[in-house]
Amino acid sequence: MRCHSFILAGLVLLGTQGFAQTPLLSPSLPGSPSLPGARRNLSPVQKGSASKETAEEQKARTEELMATLKDRIAVATDKVMTKIIDQEKDLRMRLGYFEKQERFNPNSFASQEELQNWQKLADEFQQSRDQTAKLYGDASENLEAALLEVKIAPQLASAIRKEIIATFPWDDIVKKDDLLTTYVGYHRQLLTFFDQNWKTWNSAKPYFADQKIEADYEKLCQQITSAGKEIDTIYKRDNF
Repeated sequence: MRCHSFILAGLVLLGTQGFAQTPLLSPSLPGSPSLPGARRNLSPVQKGSASKETAEEQKARTEELMATLKDRIAVATDKVMTKIIDQEKDLRMRLGYFEKQERFNPNSFASQEELQNWQKLADEFQQSRDQTAKLYGDASENLEAALLEVKIAPQLASAIRKEIIATFPWDDIVKKDDLLTTYVGYHRQLLTFFDQNWKTWNSAKPYFADQKIEADYEKLCQQITSAGKEIDTIYKRDNF
């Protein structure tokens, strides 16, 4: 997902919806932070002596308004998306830790205490997933608040918010959330499996002499790998 696509979505909306007579920017209050185009409170068609304006002047005024609006949409979307992007980075970093091949090798754990430490890391991984899901869940409300904060008129802010939120790949977001919870759950099971079978393994594959134990181990590894591949595919497809 890219922030500039959200800005373009908002600007496309202006060209397709009936906002010609609607004020696009709310007036700034005295003492409020400076915003792009803060001196203006315009609609695409101003009241007054429009007939005295040349076509070039009208075009220049409209372009200035569009540039101001674009800047304000950028400020608002950046405020919301920066939090989501930073949280996604944290989530992917934690995913990377658990995708390393040594996580599947029981010999890579020096003690049962280390297994417990990795269980705590799995808990933190799940918490990161939950926080990411919350940011997506709050994105619509947070975006509209951010658009209003930069003094975009309420009617337009609501319309832009709907247009931008519609560009989110929601099916993949929901699927990724579910897969991550499943992925963390499988890793927890594997860590518990190592703890329950502590030091009963060989130094090389096959790690377990008991066929059932080895089969259970292989099944867990396959489940983790399969879920991980699906998660990576979504990340690559949507460029989170």
